[in-house]
Formats: sequence, C-alpha cells, structure tokens
Amino acid sequence: MKKNIFVDKNAEKELREFSEEVQLEFEVYFKILELEGKLDLPHAKKVTGDLFEIRIKLKGEYRGFYVYIGKLDIVILHFFRKKTQKTPIKDLELAQRRLKQYE
Repeated sequence: MKKNIFVDKNAEKELREFSEEVQLEFEVYFKILELEGKLDLPHAKKVTGDLFEIRIKLKGEYRGFYVYIGKLDIVILHFFRKKTQKTPIKDLELAQRRLKQYE
C-alpha cells in the first residue's frame, strides 16, 4: 500500500548538510518506503516502540529516524552522521521530541 512520506522541516535542513551522494541514497529509501510501506534489515531497523531508523553506509554511517503516523503517513524526524557504535541518546531524544508535534 502506497504511503505518504513527510520530512520534518528541521530534518530537511539536517539532510541538506550531507553530501549529495548521501542525500540521493536517502531519497532511494524514501521511495521504497513510499511504494512498499516498509524497509527491512540491513537498510532499516526498529529502534524503539514506534521509532525506526534508515541505515546508510556510504563514506561513513548515516541514520534517519522515521515513524508511522496512522496507516498512510510516514514522517522522517531526524538525520545524523553516526560516529560511534551506539546511537547517541541525544539523537534519539531529539527524534522523540519532534515526534510529539505529530501525535
């Protein structure tokens, strides 16, 4: 079932700070999400109860947090470059704060 993809305005700014190559890679995953409604490992992973991450490995590691809102909408909440083994708590908390605007 086709989904509607929305990118939070703050997340849009974060995405634009990445190289064009990384941005295009994220765009490919947005299209898959839109058409198929989901991503599977290793391209995505469930992080918390309702938060998922898009995982990109391209001259570094990049993540994009997203959430399902209702049956048809997916909101991309936050992008960051991953520099450590574990996902930084501050990035998780930022995505969860942004999610509150959409609940």
